[in-house]
Amino acid sequence: MHNIIFVIVLVALSVPGIVLMSKYSVRMLKDKPESKNSKLSDSALFAIVAGQTLIIVALCAAAGVYLGHKVGIRDVVLEGVARGEAQWSDLYRQLKAGALSGILCAVAWILAYYGFVRSRLDKETVVVSERLRNRLSLWTRVTSGGIIEEVIFRWGALTVTVWALSGLNLSEPVSSWLGIGLTGIVFGLAHLPGNLQEGCKPSPLFVGTSIIGNLWVSVFCGYLLFHYGLIAAMTVHCLFHIIWYPWDKAASRNNEATAHAG
Repeated sequence: MHNIIFVIVLVALSVPGIVLMSKYSVRMLKDKPESKNSKLSDSALFAIVAGQTLIIVALCAAAGVYLGHKVGIRDVVLEGVARGEAQWSDLYRQLKAGALSGILCAVAWILAYYGFVRSRLDKETVVVSERLRNRLSLWTRVTSGGIIEEVIFRWGALTVTVWALSGLNLSEPVSSWLGIGLTGIVFGLAHLPGNLQEGCKPSPLFVGTSIIGNLWVSVFCGYLLFHYGLIAAMTVHCLFHIIWYPWDKAASRNNEATAHAG
């Protein structure tokens, strides 16, 4: 019974992000020319998008709950909440590890992106990608990226991948790191279609940056998931967005000022 409650807890944590991201998705869909002839109302579209996301989150949450213990993935705090006996001492341990790792992860990415990558991307790709990111509020980035993506890609997809790899008789460290790498690459590729559809150019640098940048986050989150728990992985991802947000916002404002000046 506690496994079912555990899944419900994970889904409940994801609800704010599902609501905010679904509202954003509906706005994006309504802005497309082909949607002008759609007979679906905004509320109907929202129900469809939110319902789909809810199902995916629930399936990934269940996969992690039922397969996690077989591959060494668990979260003592959230398991305790499901049982009604939370281990709050472990919460501090996870938050501390997540905070330190999140700061390192974000600062290194900011230095790499603004110090090397951004100036070498074509201007149109920079403007489009930064405009798309900045359509999302900080709260949407944190709840969607920091929580939903961790439940889907780390708790769900990573767990299933490592469980599948364990059938190849690989050592536990090899299975773990291979799983982190594979799901991290998929995580990076999943961010590409929306950007390319909106006008970003599929240059090797842009595609590589999407994969490597998301793989970088995945390495931190995946490692902490195995050694600390899901809350630690969520903390890294949330802090990554929080720390990067003001830099990203300032760069977007500079793009707009340059466009108006031109």
